[in-house]
Amino acid sequence: MHKLFFHLLTMLFCTTAIAQQSVNSGGGTATGSGGVVTFTTGQSSFTVADGTGGSSSAGVQQAYVITPTGTLNTNLDIAVKVFPNPTAHLLQIETGNHIELRWQLLDVSGKQVQSGKIKNGKATLDMASYAPGNYRLTIWQKSNRLQTFSILKNTL
Repeated sequence: MHKLFFHLLTMLFCTTAIAQQSVNSGGGTATGSGGVVTFTTGQSSFTVADGTGGSSSAGVQQAYVITPTGTLNTNLDIAVKVFPNPTAHLLQIETGNHIELRWQLLDVSGKQVQSGKIKNGKATLDMASYAPGNYRLTIWQKSNRLQTFSILKNTL
Protein backbone atom coordinates (compact mmCIF):
# COMPACT_ATOMS: atom_id res chain seq x y z
CA MET A 1 0.00 0.00 0.00
CA HIS A 2 2.79 2.39 0.91
CA LYS A 3 4.66 1.62 -2.32
CA LEU A 4 1.55 2.27 -4.39
CA PHE A 5 0.96 5.59 -2.62
CA PHE A 6 4.61 6.56 -3.13
CA HIS A 7 4.48 5.75 -6.86
CA LEU A 8 1.23 7.67 -7.33
CA LEU A 9 2.67 10.67 -5.49
CA THR A 10 5.86 10.53 -7.61
CA MET A 11 3.84 10.36 -10.84
CA LEU A 12 1.69 13.29 -9.75
CA PHE A 13 4.76 15.39 -8.96
CA CYS A 14 6.49 14.54 -12.27
CA THR A 15 3.46 15.51 -14.34
CA THR A 16 3.12 18.89 -12.61
CA ALA A 17 6.79 19.93 -12.68
CA ILE A 18 7.35 22.86 -15.02
CA ALA A 19 10.77 24.16 -16.07
CA GLN A 20 11.99 27.28 -17.84
CA GLN A 21 14.78 27.60 -20.36
CA SER A 22 16.79 30.73 -21.08
CA VAL A 23 20.30 31.86 -21.96
CA ASN A 24 21.42 34.44 -19.45
CA SER A 25 24.54 36.58 -19.51
CA GLY A 26 24.57 37.08 -15.74
CA GLY A 27 22.51 37.46 -12.62
CA GLY A 28 22.53 37.13 -8.88
CA THR A 29 20.65 37.57 -5.65
CA ALA A 30 19.91 40.89 -3.93
CA THR A 31 19.07 40.96 -0.22
CA GLY A 32 17.50 43.90 1.58
CA SER A 33 15.21 44.78 4.46
CA GLY A 34 12.18 43.92 2.32
CA GLY A 35 13.36 40.43 1.42
CA VAL A 36 15.39 38.59 -1.22
CA VAL A 37 15.17 38.92 -5.01
CA THR A 38 16.84 36.66 -7.56
CA PHE A 39 17.48 38.30 -10.94
CA THR A 40 18.95 37.59 -14.37
CA THR A 41 20.55 39.87 -16.93
CA GLY A 42 20.17 39.23 -20.63
CA GLN A 43 17.31 36.76 -20.51
CA SER A 44 16.56 36.25 -24.16
CA SER A 45 12.78 35.86 -24.24
CA PHE A 46 11.50 38.76 -26.33
CA THR A 47 9.78 39.73 -29.56
CA VAL A 48 10.61 42.40 -32.13
CA ALA A 49 8.06 44.43 -34.11
CA ASP A 50 9.43 46.10 -37.26
CA GLY A 51 7.78 48.99 -39.02
CA THR A 52 8.59 51.81 -41.43
CA GLY A 53 9.63 54.12 -38.59
CA GLY A 54 11.97 51.61 -36.91
CA SER A 55 11.62 48.64 -34.63
CA SER A 56 10.54 47.96 -31.06
CA SER A 57 11.52 45.12 -28.75
CA ALA A 58 9.36 43.82 -25.90
CA GLY A 59 10.04 40.97 -23.51
CA VAL A 60 11.32 39.74 -20.20
CA GLN A 61 14.54 41.28 -18.89
CA GLN A 62 16.19 42.14 -22.18
CA ALA A 63 19.85 42.96 -22.30
CA TYR A 64 19.87 46.73 -22.39
CA VAL A 65 23.55 47.66 -22.33
CA ILE A 66 25.53 47.16 -25.52
CA THR A 67 29.15 47.96 -24.79
CA PRO A 68 32.20 47.36 -26.95
CA THR A 69 34.64 45.11 -25.11
CA GLY A 70 37.73 46.59 -26.79
CA THR A 71 38.84 50.11 -27.50
CA LEU A 72 38.63 51.77 -30.86
CA ASN A 73 41.98 52.41 -32.52
CA THR A 74 42.27 56.20 -32.09
CA ASN A 75 44.50 56.64 -35.16
CA LEU A 76 41.52 55.95 -37.44
CA ASP A 77 38.24 57.84 -37.54
CA ILE A 78 35.84 54.89 -37.87
CA ALA A 79 32.49 54.64 -36.09
CA VAL A 80 31.40 50.98 -35.94
CA LYS A 81 27.73 50.09 -35.33
CA VAL A 82 26.65 46.50 -34.61
CA PHE A 83 22.92 45.78 -34.27
CA PRO A 84 20.54 44.32 -33.14
CA ASN A 85 22.18 42.98 -30.02
CA PRO A 86 20.90 40.58 -28.73
CA THR A 87 20.04 38.92 -32.02
CA ALA A 88 18.26 35.75 -33.06
CA HIS A 89 19.02 35.79 -36.78
CA LEU A 90 20.75 38.59 -38.71
CA LEU A 91 23.44 40.84 -37.21
CA GLN A 92 24.28 44.06 -39.08
CA ILE A 93 27.65 45.83 -39.13
CA GLU A 94 27.90 49.42 -40.36
CA THR A 95 31.11 51.45 -40.41
CA GLY A 96 30.09 54.48 -42.46
CA ASN A 97 33.57 54.27 -43.93
CA HIS A 98 34.59 52.57 -47.14
CA ILE A 99 38.12 51.51 -46.25
CA GLU A 100 38.95 47.81 -46.37
CA LEU A 101 37.84 46.17 -43.13
CA ARG A 102 37.09 42.60 -42.12
CA TRP A 103 35.24 40.94 -39.25
CA GLN A 104 35.71 37.76 -37.24
CA LEU A 105 33.12 36.01 -35.03
CA LEU A 106 34.36 33.78 -32.18
CA ASP A 107 32.35 31.50 -29.90
CA VAL A 108 32.76 31.44 -26.11
CA SER A 109 35.69 28.98 -26.38
CA GLY A 110 37.59 31.33 -28.74
CA LYS A 111 36.99 29.21 -31.85
CA GLN A 112 36.32 31.16 -35.05
CA VAL A 113 32.83 30.36 -36.30
CA GLN A 114 32.58 32.87 -39.15
CA SER A 115 34.54 35.68 -40.81
CA GLY A 116 34.17 38.01 -43.75
CA LYS A 117 34.78 41.42 -45.31
CA ILE A 118 32.93 44.66 -44.74
CA LYS A 119 32.07 45.92 -48.23
CA ASN A 120 30.92 49.50 -48.86
CA GLY A 121 30.78 50.08 -45.10
CA LYS A 122 28.26 47.27 -44.45
CA ALA A 123 28.12 43.55 -43.65
CA THR A 124 25.40 41.11 -42.56
CA LEU A 125 26.08 38.00 -40.45
CA ASP A 126 23.56 35.15 -40.44
CA MET A 127 23.59 33.73 -36.89
CA ALA A 128 20.34 31.71 -37.09
CA SER A 129 22.11 28.33 -37.08
CA TYR A 130 24.32 29.07 -34.06
CA ALA A 131 23.58 27.92 -30.53
CA PRO A 132 22.24 30.56 -28.13
CA GLY A 133 25.01 32.14 -26.05
CA ASN A 134 27.73 34.77 -26.04
CA TYR A 135 29.98 35.48 -29.01
CA ARG A 136 32.80 37.95 -29.72
CA LEU A 137 32.79 40.03 -32.89
CA THR A 138 36.11 41.70 -33.77
CA ILE A 139 36.57 44.35 -36.48
CA TRP A 140 40.00 44.40 -38.18
CA GLN A 141 41.87 46.63 -40.60
CA LYS A 142 44.67 44.48 -42.03
CA SER A 143 46.41 43.15 -38.88
CA ASN A 144 45.14 45.94 -36.58
CA ARG A 145 42.25 45.06 -34.26
CA LEU A 146 39.94 48.10 -34.25
CA GLN A 147 37.12 47.07 -31.94
CA THR A 148 35.59 43.99 -30.27
CA PHE A 149 31.91 43.59 -29.40
CA SER A 150 30.17 41.10 -27.12
CA ILE A 151 27.17 39.62 -28.99
CA LEU A 152 24.30 37.75 -27.31
CA LYS A 153 22.68 35.17 -29.62
CA ASN A 154 19.22 34.12 -28.48
CA THR A 155 16.65 31.63 -29.77
CA LEU A 156 14.26 32.40 -32.60
